[in-house]
Amino acid sequence: MKKRIGGLLVAIAVSLAAAGCKEGASVLESSGMEKEMPSPVSSVQPDYQDGTLTYSNLAGDQSRREVEEILLAAGIPEKYVDMLFLWVNDFNQCMSKCETFHLIDGFVTEDIPVVDYGDYYPMSTAWFKTNQRKYGDVLCRIAAFLLMQDQITAKALIEEELWECWQDTQWLYSDNDAISNNPLIDFDQKQQSLYYTVYNPVTITPGCPAEEMAACISEEWQRRGISFAEGRVSLITIWTQYEAQTAAAHAAVLVQDGDAYLLLEKTNPQSPYQATRFSTVEQVKQYMYESIHIEDVRYDMETGTYIVMENDRML
Repeated sequence: MKKRIGGLLVAIAVSLAAAGCKEGASVLESSGMEKEMPSPVSSVQPDYQDGTLTYSNLAGDQSRREVEEILLAAGIPEKYVDMLFLWVNDFNQCMSKCETFHLIDGFVTEDIPVVDYGDYYPMSTAWFKTNQRKYGDVLCRIAAFLLMQDQITAKALIEEELWECWQDTQWLYSDNDAISNNPLIDFDQKQQSLYYTVYNPVTITPGCPAEEMAACISEEWQRRGISFAEGRVSLITIWTQYEAQTAAAHAAVLVQDGDAYLLLEKTNPQSPYQATRFSTVEQVKQYMYESIHIEDVRYDMETGTYIVMENDRML
């Protein structure tokens, strides 16, 4: 699960710092050797089939404009969309030559359940050592919160000293590192208070079933006074367990686009941003599972009991 992956990332960052620094298709780099052609306009709603993935890493102007228009049409403020693409462009410029993946320009369809961006160590080497970044990059939860923050209300904010982010054994330690040190992340105290109130872990009985996990989250969020504005945009989270806690191991933003859906996410701390098209919410749920299961398989870990939530509802 991503709590344990977070500890791995911290260890990698420390080792790279000691070495001298402080998350398939063709690459179309920002300098541009090939011009992307606009997508044809069609009145027929596409059907995104189970077992395939239609996605982009937003490395080209056309795909960025397309996603930007969808986000704005869904009511996400322009200032948040602009900030997101500042982060996207920074990552794509910094990591375009990473050896473990190739950035996808426009939308492509592949017969895969999830994109495998490769092992963490080469990505972290490219970020911290090759590019001399002395701070962690945007995490999935940070990117999702940026776009969703005006849709979320919390009446009982968690006090700062209770945020689970101060020790490297806590769920949100990497979040705090990025928020505190990444110069492109500019969350004020009010935004941070809402952020940690939403994402702070929830206490559970170790090994409890999914239904009990969902009940614990619902009860705790009610105590925190967390509610969501309903509309075309929603927060998608997948919750996993670690000992007596559960928390959102991965987060993304889902936008209804006509009869289809667009899922926008930062796939991992040093791996790419990804916009993915789906026909049903059930496909989104399966994809969220695949997105964490692939990492558990890579590092020989058990995915264990999990739930996927849309806003405050279990899918």
